[in-house]
Amino acid sequence: FGFRDRLSQPVMKGSGEEPTPGSGDPLEPGEFILGYPDENGPVANLPQPAVLSRNGSYMAYRRLEEHVAVFRDYLRENSDTNEGQDLLAAKFMGRWRSGAPLVLAPDSDDPELGADPMRNNDFNYQQMDPHGYACPLGAHARRLNPRDTAHYMNRRRMIRRGATYGPALPEGAPDDGQARGIAAFIICADLVRQFEFAQNVWINDKTFHELGNEHDPICGQQDGSLDFTVPRRPIRKVHKGIPAFTTLTGGAYFFLPGLEALRYLAALEDES
Repeated sequence: FGFRDRLSQPVMKGSGEEPTPGSGDPLEPGEFILGYPDENGPVANLPQPAVLSRNGSYMAYRRLEEHVAVFRDYLRENSDTNEGQDLLAAKFMGRWRSGAPLVLAPDSDDPELGADPMRNNDFNYQQMDPHGYACPLGAHARRLNPRDTAHYMNRRRMIRRGATYGPALPEGAPDDGQARGIAAFIICADLVRQFEFAQNVWINDKTFHELGNEHDPICGQQDGSLDFTVPRRPIRKVHKGIPAFTTLTGGAYFFLPGLEALRYLAALEDES
């Protein structure tokens, strides 16, 4: 859809990486890598034999096809101007296409802000935008990283990487039937507590922030019957009949063994 991505990533203690403002404190390695304490301390129920439980991780793979023409058509049909289309797209996403967050740039895009790693993530929701007048409560970015409006956030963080596939659809062009979208790779130490929680509670729970009849407008399950609410004064705007802007076309869970585990597995193969 043309939005800058990977602007809010956790930092792991001992990685040598310093968190940028707004990224939160570095997290215990056990949130991402097996065999180390996590934010709650030592971890039980690790893979067996023990060699598999050290320096490995889990990965969730998701292949999302993006319906770019559908997205653009919806923006045109629900906006009077090009500026209105850009604003509605940003409301869906939670950021402008440059990466500038709505909380810090509520009215228009700010490419300089979006390109500045020391500023483009330095915000929260509870203090700066509790009612969603800047960034709607159900926006994609706000759902996938609720920041200070969620409990136990340090136990939900994941390392995300992605790559686009397929040709870009030229601006103004009709749907050409070509497959295009994003392949997402999510690394964590507990798929249920981290990845599946985000999918089931943040993305596809209608009661997220007590919204009532909404899923994530970008990657949530949509069948044309759900809404998207844009809070504003004096009267909020409720967009009805949100279509599916994306379709999940593939996915899998993987175990990523550490080097010692790989040697162990290779030796088993040699013995057989």
